[in-house]
Order: sequence, then structure tokens, then C-alpha cells
Amino acid sequence: MNMKKTSNYPIGVFDSGLGGLTVLKHLLEFLPNEDFIYLGDLANLPYGNKSQKNIVDYSIKCAQFLQSKNVKSIIIACNTASSYACNIIRESTEIPIYNVIDPCVEEVINSNVRKVAVLGTEKTVESNIYSNSIKINQPKIEVYNKACPLFVPIVEEGLEGTEIASSVIDYYLKDIKRKKIDQLILGCTHYPILIDDLKNYFGKYVSILHSGPIIAKTLSLSIEGAYKNTPKISYYVTDSPQRFEKYGSKFLSKKINSVNLVTL
Repeated sequence: MNMKKTSNYPIGVFDSGLGGLTVLKHLLEFLPNEDFIYLGDLANLPYGNKSQKNIVDYSIKCAQFLQSKNVKSIIIACNTASSYACNIIRESTEIPIYNVIDPCVEEVINSNVRKVAVLGTEKTVESNIYSNSIKINQPKIEVYNKACPLFVPIVEEGLEGTEIASSVIDYYLKDIKRKKIDQLILGCTHYPILIDDLKNYFGKYVSILHSGPIIAKTLSLSIEGAYKNTPKISYYVTDSPQRFEKYGSKFLSKKINSVNLVTL
């Protein structure tokens, strides 16, 4: 593709649902002149408990939809899809494909941390992608993985900051807390909504890393920028547009006015 011609094309972002909006939020801050197309595959939410085959199939369809909209690059704003489908999607297209895992791994291996905990969906944790990628580069870093499947419904139901959230965090993470970790990686794009609860639980000596600001910074340094006075954001979902519109503003910290329903 001719970069001069495509620099004003939109950037595509997809996730299984609402969580990827925590990534889009930071993309809008770092790339204020870009158009974005966001696709939430709510019909197949969540990806985190699906088979590898289905995760790959769903992700390919999402990428194909975004390509049909002439995007100049795609961000896979879902850790589960990033774990299993990123390389397959990259092989099928010439446009740049970014995932939310590689930038976080890069951040960890270039830091001085000794003990890291990765929180994610069952499938992301099962893939061991964070542990393997970190240890290839920094074998001395201790990495603990923990699946936290109830975090997503807690966030979806707006229960962050409640006793329910605190109880579930303690249920999943009390053993991790005893490990005296240096850093927590939020390996699911829903989890930043719980960041205040997690900070309260672990205290000020544990840094918390999530993909939104890191991938946004990475893109801002590598993508051919657009120059528009009034950038446009388009939202598409495969199910429940009213729910997406109602709850999406919490993830994005910005009102969502119009959502399009599509079939992939």
C-alpha cells in the first residue's frame, strides 16, 4: 500500500466486547488526529473460555471486517485473540497488525523487576505467552500466572469499587500477594477498570502495567500519522448495540452516541 495514500485511512481496533475500549481510550489520547473503527464481537463474548479454533475463527472474521473498511492497520485489543490469532492474521494481510501483548513484554524485559504476576482469562493464561516471551529475554524474572475469570463479569456489571470486587480479588490473588511481586500485568483489557481496587489490595510498592498506554505510545511512534481537524470514531458490534452504547462510556471515559450492528 502507498503510505502517502493510506495515511488518512482509519485505524481498526477489535475486541470480543467492551474491554478493548480501554485501549481505544489511550489511542485517542496519543493519536488525536486519527480516525478509528472499533469492532466489538459481543455475539461471541467472552473469547477467554472458547476453544483455540473458535478464537482464531472469530478473530479472522473481525480482521476481515476491518480490512473491508480500508483500515491502514489493525490493533487486536484482546489478550486472548492476541495470544492465539495474531500471527495467523499477520500472514493473511500486508497491513500492520499490532497486538496488546508484545509492548507489555517489551516494557517488562527493559525494566528492573524481579517478580511479575500476569492476570488474564483462562485461555490467555493457558497459552503461557507472557511467561514464555518474558523468560526468553530475561530468564531470571520470576513470572506467576493467574486466571481471574470472574473479573470480566464484575466489570461488565459495574461492580468495581464494591465489597464484591474486593472479595473476588482476595480470593484469586491472596497467594500472589504472598509472593512479594514487583509488578502486576493486567493481561485482559477489561481489568484496567479494576485498577483502583488492585492498587488498594497490593499497595504502593507494586506497579501495575496494562496495555492501553503502552500500545498507544508504540503506535504513535511507528504509524504514518493523519492530519484531520475533526477525526471520526465509528463503532460496530455483532450483538447488543444498546448495551455497548450504555456501558461503553465507562471503559472509554467518553460518551458513545451511535453503534452499528453487523454480522460477520
